[in-house]
Amino acid sequence: MNSNNVEILNATFTPMDEDGMINYERIPDLFRHCINTGANGIFLNGTTGECMSLSVEERLKLVETWTLHRRELNRPDFKIFVHVGSCNLYETARMAEHAQSHGVDGIAMVATFYFRPKTLEELVEQCEYVAAAASKTPFYYYNIPFLTGVNFPLISFLEIASRRIPNFAGLKNSFTDIVDYQHCIHFAKENYSLYWGTDEAFMMLYAAGNRHYVGSTYNYMGDIYQQMLQAHQAGDLKSVVTLEGEADAIYKIILKHNGITAGKEIMRFLGIDCGTVRKPLKPFTKGDSETLLRKLRETTFFHHNIRHVAVSPI
Repeated sequence: MNSNNVEILNATFTPMDEDGMINYERIPDLFRHCINTGANGIFLNGTTGECMSLSVEERLKLVETWTLHRRELNRPDFKIFVHVGSCNLYETARMAEHAQSHGVDGIAMVATFYFRPKTLEELVEQCEYVAAAASKTPFYYYNIPFLTGVNFPLISFLEIASRRIPNFAGLKNSFTDIVDYQHCIHFAKENYSLYWGTDEAFMMLYAAGNRHYVGSTYNYMGDIYQQMLQAHQAGDLKSVVTLEGEADAIYKIILKHNGITAGKEIMRFLGIDCGTVRKPLKPFTKGDSETLLRKLRETTFFHHNIRHVAVSPI
C-alpha cells in the first residue's frame, strides 16, 4: 500500500487446525492474501498471532516458514518484522538472534510482563540486551500497556533508547495516548519509524504525520484504508469522513467479540482459512459466526471486499 508513502504491515494470524495446533501448510495462502491486500509486509508472532500462547519452538518455526516462502516467491521487497517478546529475556534474545539469521527486516519486543520493569531505565536495559542479540537488524520497542501493564511516556523512552541502542529503529505502539505519540512523531522526524497499532485511529494519525502502521484489520479491510488515502490525496475530505464512518461501523461489530477470534472468522468469510484460536481464547460457535456474518452484511464490508469474498455478501 504505497499511497502517500504509507507503509502498512499486516499483523498476521497464526493458522491453526481445529485442535489448536499450528497448520503451517496454510501459510502460503495467507502469504499471497497479504500481498493481495496491498500491504508492504507483515508483523509476525504478535498479539494477533497469539504469540503468548505459542511455544518458543513454534515461534521459531513460523519465522522459518514465512521467510522460506518469501525466498521461494522471490519477494525480498515484502517486509517481515518479527515480534520476539516474552517474559524470559534469554528466550527473547534467542528469538531475536534467530530472526536475524533468517534475514528479517525488523524485530520488536514487548517488555517482560510478569517481572515488569519498574523504571524507564530498567525497560531500556531490557531493550539493550535483546537488541544486542540481533545487532545488525532494526530494533523496535512494542508498546501495548493494556496487555503488559508496562506504561512509561514513549517520548522519554525514545530520547534515551535512541542514544543507547545502536540499531534502534522506532516503535510499534498500540496505545491511545495521542499527545505522547505526537511528541514522538516530532522527535522521530525521518530518523525513526513509528508504527501505529490502533487501526480505529488510522486517518487521525495520518493527519498528524504518521506514515507507518501495523494492525490486524489491514488483513481484511485494506481496500477501505486505501480509498481513505486516495480520497485524502484528492482533497475529498467528505469521502474520507464517509469512509471513516463505514470503517467505524465495522470496528464496532468486531469489538463486541475478541478481535483475534472474530478476525479469523472474517478471514474465513474471505476464503482464507486461518482455523480456530488456541486456549485460553474461545472459538466462535456456529451462532457467533452467523451473527457476525449478519451484522457485517448490514455494513459496507463486503462491498469493499468484493474481490476477496468467499461467502454470499447478501
